[in-house]
Amino acid sequence: MCLFEGQSRQRLPAKSQFRNSRLPAPISLGLLMLLVLSDTAKADDTNDSFPVISVQTVENTSVTGVPPGVFSVQRTGDTGQALTVNYRLGGTATNGADYQRLSGTVIIPAGQSAVPIQVAPIDRRVAGTSKDVTVTLVPQNQPFTIVALPDSQFYTAEANGATRDIFTAQTRWIAEHKDDSNIVFVLHEGDITDGNTAREWTNAVASMSVLDGVVPYALAVGNHDGLAGSQNLTALFNQFFPLSRYQDLPTFGGVFESNRMDNCYHLFSAGGVDWLVLVLEFGPRDEVLAWANQVASNYPNRRIIQLTHTHIYSDNTLHGSSSNHLWTPMSYGRANNGTDVWEKFLRRQPNAALAFNGHVLNSGTGRLIGVGDYGNQVFQMLANYQTGALGGAGYLRMVQFFPAQDKMSVSTYSPYLDSWLTDTNNRFEYSNLGIFTNTGPGYQVDFQYASASLIITNDGVDRYPPDVNKFSYVGVPPVFAVTFDEPVEAGSAQNPANYALDNGISFTNAVLLADGRTVALSPDASPRFNQTCTLTVNHVKDCATVSNEMSAAATWTFTYQPILLADDFPDGSLGSWTVLDQGTISPPSQWQVQSGRLAQLSNIYGPDANATDHRLGTFFYWGDPAAAGWSNYSFSVTFNNSDDDGVGVVFAFRDPWNYYKVDLDSQRNFRKLFRMTGGVETTLAAESGGYVPGSDYTLTVEMTGDQINVTLNGDILFEGAVTDQGCHAGTVGLYSWASQGVFFNNVRVTPLPLLPVVTISSPTNGTTFAQTEPVTVVVSAAAPDGSIAQVRLWSGALLLTALTNAPYQFQWTNLTPGNYTLTAQVIDDSGRAVISSPASFTVAAPSPKPALSQQPSGQTLHAGSDAAFWVRAYGPGPLCYQWQFDGVPINGATNSFLLLSNVQLTDAGSYTVAVTNPGGSTSSQPAFLTVNPATLPPVITNGPPSLYFVRLEILDPAVSLVALTATNVTTVRIDWSSNCLNWTPMLTLTNYGDPLYFTDPDALNQPCRFYRAAAQP
Repeated sequence: MCLFEGQSRQRLPAKSQFRNSRLPAPISLGLLMLLVLSDTAKADDTNDSFPVISVQTVENTSVTGVPPGVFSVQRTGDTGQALTVNYRLGGTATNGADYQRLSGTVIIPAGQSAVPIQVAPIDRRVAGTSKDVTVTLVPQNQPFTIVALPDSQFYTAEANGATRDIFTAQTRWIAEHKDDSNIVFVLHEGDITDGNTAREWTNAVASMSVLDGVVPYALAVGNHDGLAGSQNLTALFNQFFPLSRYQDLPTFGGVFESNRMDNCYHLFSAGGVDWLVLVLEFGPRDEVLAWANQVASNYPNRRIIQLTHTHIYSDNTLHGSSSNHLWTPMSYGRANNGTDVWEKFLRRQPNAALAFNGHVLNSGTGRLIGVGDYGNQVFQMLANYQTGALGGAGYLRMVQFFPAQDKMSVSTYSPYLDSWLTDTNNRFEYSNLGIFTNTGPGYQVDFQYASASLIITNDGVDRYPPDVNKFSYVGVPPVFAVTFDEPVEAGSAQNPANYALDNGISFTNAVLLADGRTVALSPDASPRFNQTCTLTVNHVKDCATVSNEMSAAATWTFTYQPILLADDFPDGSLGSWTVLDQGTISPPSQWQVQSGRLAQLSNIYGPDANATDHRLGTFFYWGDPAAAGWSNYSFSVTFNNSDDDGVGVVFAFRDPWNYYKVDLDSQRNFRKLFRMTGGVETTLAAESGGYVPGSDYTLTVEMTGDQINVTLNGDILFEGAVTDQGCHAGTVGLYSWASQGVFFNNVRVTPLPLLPVVTISSPTNGTTFAQTEPVTVVVSAAAPDGSIAQVRLWSGALLLTALTNAPYQFQWTNLTPGNYTLTAQVIDDSGRAVISSPASFTVAAPSPKPALSQQPSGQTLHAGSDAAFWVRAYGPGPLCYQWQFDGVPINGATNSFLLLSNVQLTDAGSYTVAVTNPGGSTSSQPAFLTVNPATLPPVITNGPPSLYFVRLEILDPAVSLVALTATNVTTVRIDWSSNCLNWTPMLTLTNYGDPLYFTDPDALNQPCRFYRAAAQP
């Protein structure tokens, strides 16, 4: 609850006058204390013909509710006519922010000697110090300002480096300075949009609406707003700026065509002069000019201001007066050029005073004083800055009038850059205007009561509990920031128990920052990457005298992704950002925050304008010492360059001699990645492309180990990852080379999570398996920043299996012969996937079993003879032999032959051999050995003795088996020789009448071996 207290002052009107005045219902709570400021100075140049005006504060006598505070403006003398009184607002309270906006003008109606000015404080829901409101009466011919807004087409289209923020910066500055500069009217010179699209008109409305209820304004329609041909295609203009928006305003006059604002007029008074603003379409039709003449004749006592999109050219002549003039309305199919408008309208009007236009390029400036048919001077001027940096950079025209001196002063200022243009084309003045020569003050101010003040005191009564309007976090581990909508009480705000983060994480510390609204929270642990978290805030109180506690908990659910740096440059604070200028041409750099974006506005560069490498520009890097250790991170930033030279980023920046740099250049059509090591620059990658000036881009760099990936608006640059072993850690920065008007925003640096790892432990690369063998695949996998969700095993493009639990093994059977390549893919609980190095192996077809080309032969012998069995086998080796006697393996009988010496009756039976290789085993047919009783050596007959070599076999392993027969010989001696000259006895054999056999194992050691048999005497 609040009360308004006051004291009565002299010269008060009757109370009934205030009762009959309609006082609006209060909209705020506050305490108004009343104070009168007096001045003992007396007015000079007293003129009894003028009423005397004074202002005082008034005690409000209302007994219900809480009415506003009231000033009383009073007059003496004749009350037969209504009197408009001007006043200036001052004090520490802000008009329109601390109290409902006051216009600066009040009308004392005919028949009344006083009128109230009501001050209704706005409850800003915060406890604060007292503020005062001062009303100071000023004469009707006080100085005033008209503001001209040049073409805003690039601001609304957000092209050529411009954004709608620049447009809004203009209108916001006008609103903020309406009182101190006495801005009475705003003139938009046309080309409000660039492409006449709904999006651009939406931006235009957002910017111009800042002036609604603050300063009256008029909008000219340009060729880009739908008048680029003979037809008026202005439906969108009239949709977004309809007649209904203006028709009930006291300054609005009327329109040429029903429900169309293309041609209209406005009325206002300033400087003791009544004004008529005539807004004409681009290249107005003859019927429009006829209408303008009629409107002017309807208001013969008003000075005329003409507003149209083009009128004066940049050579200080009327547009269309030279064949060299470009962009004339008639060249677009419109009806009249500037020369025609002058002839058909302006020169004919005795009260024509001013004309404003934009449209024309070149310098974008021009001015001309014309003399009308009645000897009146018409001051005509062009202002259009769209071809400059940032689509015009927010420069506007301030035309200040000084009625007492019959003078006007023109200046050009950019609220966006806080910069003035001071050349003679943009800063000039005119005297002896002939506009204010017959104007007077309108009334005399009683300087003893020229000013009065009210003090607004906030009594701290606030029934609204605090609420949270912003959550954020930054850093690793993170620090969470909770911002309330009003200052909060320190005790409850700094109690960690009033904040909760799920997933088992607690806050160990809560600190209320200097703004009194933001609390920094430190958790005892970091959430896991991509973990869903909910932050809850409750029980925090505000700073009201009787504090209010939060009525309900505020929650924020988010997916946690670590952030090392996040900067949108919202408030002009540059924090730990540091400037490093290396260029020597056009230094220094000009890094500054403009409407929530970081701008670099200098043309600094080096070593020369032709350089495409080893370029020296300016860096703007994050100088926090902790950033020197950053590694494995993603760095992204949005930029928009209205220039066409070098722009980019640096990363892994340690010092001016060690870093990586991405440099994009539109004019020279290249994109390059450089490494600077020890002051030596190396080009790592390059391609053509550059960028489109005036367009928005997002540049992203990901640095992981020795891999660098760069994308521009999501498109991969340099054909993929660039591998380099240079710099692995360091901070980030922004880069500009000869780019005068480049903007950066949305800087983000996030650590790249540690990826899961996966390898195939078995089989090892190059292993060969037989077809009959199963293959056991073993995968090793780990997730450093989480847990493993799945391991997938692939053979080429074929998914073999998906494993969710360790150990990650797979038994692969029934493989066909061939070569196989395996890869394993691990997916962690955050969805990140990594693929292993491949592992290759071979499955060989099974070897064929041995085959026998010669089976062993049966034999019948006498006891005491030698028996020999042999086979011939073929097939993949190695071949292994095992002889069996009656199915029982014979120890040591592992050759392709079996030689039995001095066989006996017990040796008779079945002999077989099994031949084995990796493909299997094959058994021979049985060979039967029959042994007869022993006989004496054969009887020597009368025939001659004979010896015959009947067989020579080279048996495995390369052992010779020799067979011979003997007749009429009892004992046979075997000799060997290597040259058939020198013979050496080797063995003797006894002849039982059966074939004789011998082997010669030593033959392996001889390159040549000869045998002979001789009867032994």
